Amino acid sequence: MQLKIFKGVLEQEQFKKIKQFFFDINTSWFYQPKMITKSSNDDRGFFSHALFHDSRITSNAFELMSPLLDSINAGPLINIRANLNVRYDKPQKSEFHNDYTYDESLTAIYYLNKCNGYTEFDNDEKTKVYSEPNKIVIFNCKLKHRMVSQTDENRRLVINLNYFPK
Repeated sequence: MQLKIFKGVLEQEQFKKIKQFFFDINTSWFYQPKMITKSSNDDRGFFSHALFHDSRITSNAFELMSPLLDSINAGPLINIRANLNVRYDKPQKSEFHNDYTYDESLTAIYYLNKCNGYTEFDNDEKTKVYSEPNKIVIFNCKLKHRMVSQTDENRRLVINLNYFPK
């Protein structure tokens, strides 16, 4: 599967509910010391909010994902996690990685806010997908990609979904 990029994925009201939850000061975020677990990079880490992990729902916000899961035709889920990256003075790049290597599995990155951070892909074109609200990029889980941090906004929020298509 090649990269597929869709803008305006959800109706505004559905998008607004998801964005409100993740930008709310009462939403719990958990510090992860490294962007990539096996990374040799000396990064500052990021914050995450797990919604689905180890075959179970791990957040009350999971129900907010229903319209998004429907829009991408998601079948069995592997993992859903929101990622919050803080602003850096200079762009920081995680190492290229793939989330999973299951045959037929897909990764979707759903962007919640606009900033100059982006996702870069390790393909022939070195595709860059910039953070824009209510945009999603879908690709095979085996395709290596990396996060490039933002320098213009205090937060960059995305939802990372790993799943099998229906």
